[in-house]
Amino acid sequence: MLQQILDFQRSNIMNAGEIVKAWITSFNPSTDEKNMALARKKVCDECPSNKEVLKKRGWTSICKECGCPISKKIYTKSYNPCPLEKWLEVDDMFFEDKKIEKRKRLL
Repeated sequence: MLQQILDFQRSNIMNAGEIVKAWITSFNPSTDEKNMALARKKVCDECPSNKEVLKKRGWTSICKECGCPISKKIYTKSYNPCPLEKWLEVDDMFFEDKKIEKRKRLL
């Protein structure tokens, strides 16, 4: 149990920097970043872990698995950071030809 808590904390600390970068990217994304974000959002829109904090306002959706705001996490430049690994197919399209730098996951 202690190891699971430590692993969770380590992964969230590493992801915090990526989320900050994603927020910055979301304000002025490149065409490839925007296309990837839209494709990831489409996956999230169908996911049961997508929770709208304020109904009918898409910008308030959060992921119930990791707690991240979806409108910003979709701009993360990490390869498949979805805790349920639902972005694999989308990310393979965008990372395969290195339009966006591919990073291997530690877990």
